[in-house]
Amino acid sequence: MWCLTCNALSDAPLCSGCRKKLASLSYAQLYEHRCPTCGTPVLDTAYGCDFCQDALLSYGVYDGILEQLITSYKHAGNVQAAWQLATLFEPLVRKFGSPILIPIPSSISGKRNLGFDHMALVTAILCRRLHLSSVRLLAQQRHDLYTLLTRKQRQQTNNLILKMKALKNMQAYVQDGTHNFLILDDIFTTGNTCRRARELIQTTGDVSVGVCILARA
Repeated sequence: MWCLTCNALSDAPLCSGCRKKLASLSYAQLYEHRCPTCGTPVLDTAYGCDFCQDALLSYGVYDGILEQLITSYKHAGNVQAAWQLATLFEPLVRKFGSPILIPIPSSISGKRNLGFDHMALVTAILCRRLHLSSVRLLAQQRHDLYTLLTRKQRQQTNNLILKMKALKNMQAYVQDGTHNFLILDDIFTTGNTCRRARELIQTTGDVSVGVCILARA
C-alpha cells in the first residue's frame, strides 16, 4: 500500500516517517508536564488542565501531517484516512470511560461535496472498535460560507440545532441515568461549535458532556 500523506510505499496506512511526524504534533510529545490529578499532558501545571476543568481532550496541533491527514479526508474525500483518524481518537475516548458518542455533523455543503458525513463515519468506526453507542443528535443549519468566516464571526454564529428524530433515542439514554456523553469533532478553532453542542445536549437533561477533538488550530 501507499502512505496516506507522502505516497511512499508502506506496509501501514502511514509510513514510519509520517508516523513519527504525526506523533511529534501530539500534546503527549509537545508538552513535558502532566496534570498531577489525571495525567493529561499540559503546557504548565500552573495553567490548569482542560480535562479536569472542562472535560476536554485533544490529540495535537493542527499543522503538518495532522493537518494534511484531516484535510485529505474532510475536503478531498480520502476515506482511508477515516480509520487512521479513528485510531488517533481511540486513547482519548477511552479516557472518558464508555460514553455515548455524539459527532459534530458535517456542514450541508461539506456533506453534499463528499457524499457522506465525515465525522459520522469516524464515529461509526470508533463504536465498532470500542463497542460503544452513538446518537446523531445534532444537525447543521444552512450556512454554506461558515468556513470562510473570521474567528470573530464564527464566535457570533450558532449553526447547530437538535435533530428532533434523534431525541427519542437520546431521551432513553438520559432517563437511564448511567451514561455520560462525548462530543467528537475534528478541529477546534474558536470552541464555539463545541460549546453550542454541549449546551444543546444539556437541554435534554442533567447529563455529563465531554469534548474530544483531534486538532487545535
